[in-house]
Amino acid sequence: MIAMEGINKIYKGDSYRIQALSEIRLHIEEGELLAIMGRSGSGKSTLLNLMGFLDVPDSGSFHFLGRDVSRLSSRQLWRYRRDYIGFVFQHFALINHCSVFENIALPLEAMGIRKRERIQRVNRVVDMLEIPDLLKKYPGQISGGQRQRVAIARAIVCDPKVLLADEPTGALDAKTGDELMGIFKKLNQEGKTIIIVTHDKEIAGQTKRILTLEESRLVADDEKEEEQTEGSESGSVQPD
Repeated sequence: MIAMEGINKIYKGDSYRIQALSEIRLHIEEGELLAIMGRSGSGKSTLLNLMGFLDVPDSGSFHFLGRDVSRLSSRQLWRYRRDYIGFVFQHFALINHCSVFENIALPLEAMGIRKRERIQRVNRVVDMLEIPDLLKKYPGQISGGQRQRVAIARAIVCDPKVLLADEPTGALDAKTGDELMGIFKKLNQEGKTIIIVTHDKEIAGQTKRILTLEESRLVADDEKEEEQTEGSESGSVQPD
């Protein structure tokens, strides 16, 4: 799904030059659940921005679903974001003067979806996330965990192929964070590709693969072995 080869990104001005990403080589298959870790300034958010078509690399190739997207125009990038990507942010990025329903429906309006279908789609995702009673409330009237569920609902209401989450549990307590990871796992089981930037080792440990960035470079790519199922050789009882 995602293939990056020799990706470099540099931010520069009159008095500074920052190498945000250096020679990134990365392949992500459809349906993966993975975490990106690293210290502040290591390049995590820059990498996520490239994957979400919020920015473009300065050099290297970036293929998405088989197409080279590294040199798309701003208009083309917007279309890719709209059609393929859902975003979840640490501080929710909800619009305070809009109701929960209006916040979730915003991406559907951008796609020109008619009102009746918008209502159907919003109802579907709030039922999935167990927040149908929040639709008429406003972000300031609900808890942090509920706001993050609303943010996830907004991210998936258009049925994107990829869900990008930037520190999604950073503003939440551990219990609520674990509940949200349960939601991500369920979405992943249903086929969503989910990429999570996090500082939390416990959150990262619940994914299937961990990428580690250090000083703009990808220094580790750790993938968990598949858990053995009942009846496998280890510890199983074979019939006589």
